[in-house]
Amino acid sequence: MSKIALGVAATFTAEPLGDALRFWLAELGTEGDVAFAPYDQVFPSLLDPGSVLGRAGAVVVLVRAEDLAGNVTAGAADKDTAALDAAADDLATALRTSAAAAGTPHLVAVCPASPGHGSPEAHARLTGGLVEALKDDRSVGVLTSAEPYEPADPEAVHDAFADRTGNVPYTDHYFAALAAAVVRRLQAVTTPRPKVVVADCDGTLWDGVVGEDGPDGVVIGPEREEIWRELARQVAAGRLLCLCSKNEEKDVREVFARHPGLPFGLDDVTAMRVGWEAKSQALRSLADELNLGLDSFVFLDDSPVECAEVRAGCPEVLTLQMPTAAADAAAFLRHCWPLDLAAVTDADRERTRRYQEERRREQARGEMSLADFYATLDLRVTITPAGPEHEARAAQLAERTNQFNLSGTRRLDGDETFVVDVRDRFGDYGVVGLTDVRTDGDTLRAGAFLLSCRTLGRGVEHRMLAHLGALARDRGLARVALAFRPTERNQPARDFLATLPATIEPYGEEAAETAWHVLTAADAAAVVHSPAHTPVHSSGPAEERAAGPARIGSAAAPAGWAAVERIATRLTGPEAILDAMRAARPATAVAAEVAGATPVEATVMRWWAELLDKPPTSVNDGFFELGGHSLRLVQFMARVRAEFGVELPFDTLYTTSFTIAEVAKVIEERQLAETGDEELAGLLDELAGLSDEEIDALLESGLESGNG
Repeated sequence: MSKIALGVAATFTAEPLGDALRFWLAELGTEGDVAFAPYDQVFPSLLDPGSVLGRAGAVVVLVRAEDLAGNVTAGAADKDTAALDAAADDLATALRTSAAAAGTPHLVAVCPASPGHGSPEAHARLTGGLVEALKDDRSVGVLTSAEPYEPADPEAVHDAFADRTGNVPYTDHYFAALAAAVVRRLQAVTTPRPKVVVADCDGTLWDGVVGEDGPDGVVIGPEREEIWRELARQVAAGRLLCLCSKNEEKDVREVFARHPGLPFGLDDVTAMRVGWEAKSQALRSLADELNLGLDSFVFLDDSPVECAEVRAGCPEVLTLQMPTAAADAAAFLRHCWPLDLAAVTDADRERTRRYQEERRREQARGEMSLADFYATLDLRVTITPAGPEHEARAAQLAERTNQFNLSGTRRLDGDETFVVDVRDRFGDYGVVGLTDVRTDGDTLRAGAFLLSCRTLGRGVEHRMLAHLGALARDRGLARVALAFRPTERNQPARDFLATLPATIEPYGEEAAETAWHVLTAADAAAVVHSPAHTPVHSSGPAEERAAGPARIGSAAAPAGWAAVERIATRLTGPEAILDAMRAARPATAVAAEVAGATPVEATVMRWWAELLDKPPTSVNDGFFELGGHSLRLVQFMARVRAEFGVELPFDTLYTTSFTIAEVAKVIEERQLAETGDEELAGLLDELAGLSDEEIDALLESGLESGNG
């Protein structure tokens, strides 16, 4: 667990940001706390080495233009704009001085102008001045907004009441968004960044399977194009982009050739591993070629099985499972924190070209077994005779399966057809394979033996053959024969046959085109899957290969993919962040379940549980007894005003009677007192029109809701 202490200074009351910052530190597994400099003491705190900021591991400075130089609007006098420019220069100088003295990362965030007092023009001028003044200083970053978390509705950003009452200018929603943006930027500065992004193709770059649908059959719609744009941004920022796909390389290249207008092309791809080896092995091969450690890789794939295989075989790689829907996948990439880069240099932008021109290979790091991984898949293969309900699927498989279609057949003409249903611990694949057989003397001949590439390489094909061997043996047949006809696409089928203890025999009228691979029934029944132990060899110079192991050192710890995926899929907006913060406080739910509390009391209890150090356990608990103070009081008052539309009197709040029961009573009384005469008259007229029975029913309903 890493350690960091955040020091925060602001030109306004920013303490409500603390809860959200602490939430993110916990979410990222980072030890440390958040400390705030005194109110509106930005410059003294930056220039004093003994201040909260001088002792912090990272510094965050929050400013508003209106706080630094007043309200500067469009067409303002030169002296007003000059004052704002001078403030920007002074602040940049103080930030550089503090960062150089402390040797810690500094971040300044220019926060939105208040609707009543600030101006967009002043905000833009201050932001531009700071960006320009600090553009060459890598120790100080400038955050110009809370994107991509900033609420779209301005009313969800500003809290005029809390600003007027306690100089707390923003809502809980905006503080949650700002904290996310701040921590995300700091993480980009303080943690190692991956150098290589490796993307799957089928289901990631396009919809469909190119090996079955063909280069013209895959679909790259507008939402899928957004994924390409996100990856193109990674290339532009200096990351190496590689492809890793279980396909024929010529098919993948053809997709690129037929879509020349996509955001990136093959010239932007540093290296490819398109074939049928395990993807973990492919990634090791890429690392070997690029002379980079696996801990600098991010792997993106939509398949949970492929992701699990890579996590098992290459735990150093940050392996991320992409959502299957294109729009969700694009959003996932936008919220994938490890893909952020705090700064991009000219050298970064040249990195892809440099690697393409100077590819080097190192000595293989050794052999890797996949046996343990496949043993944990809990693969369940069910092979049954095909029924009428399978007719359409069997025809589709015969028509569309290419890579693992032993005979390349498109028609089924055997005496019996068996369909193959597969599932594992990740889910149900459905019917993915079939065999079409007939009996010929002492031989069970399979004219069709095919399997969708979705499950290829996991041992399904071996169980299909073992099923035929057992079937032949049970029927008193001596042999099993598999028809094979080479095609442009069925290299995986050829590779499978090469592992079998089979002899090749000509047979029938198609002997010139079709070879029959014949096994004894016993050998076929005994076939089992043995994951390949394939070393990755280097063809580079010997001196380069020898330097490989020292580059990586001891194996890296497993990458924190679960936290990255959780953030990229669940914590993508302020409402979701606030919900997660509430869920992290177990006392909140307990407080809301106190028996006998009225609806208003229950709401107050829930808020106090969220705001205070200790959760209330009774409606008679007092605000200050639970750790309340003036800032929390302002936050509570703002919630009351937003939810119930009333302002609480100070003479009620700063007394010993400031309990849940008393404040709930005041809220209810004020709601009634502030109800307009016209509204009351309308209510009385409505009551006058009701019968005694209807009034009794309303009263009883009100009592029941109050007791609930």
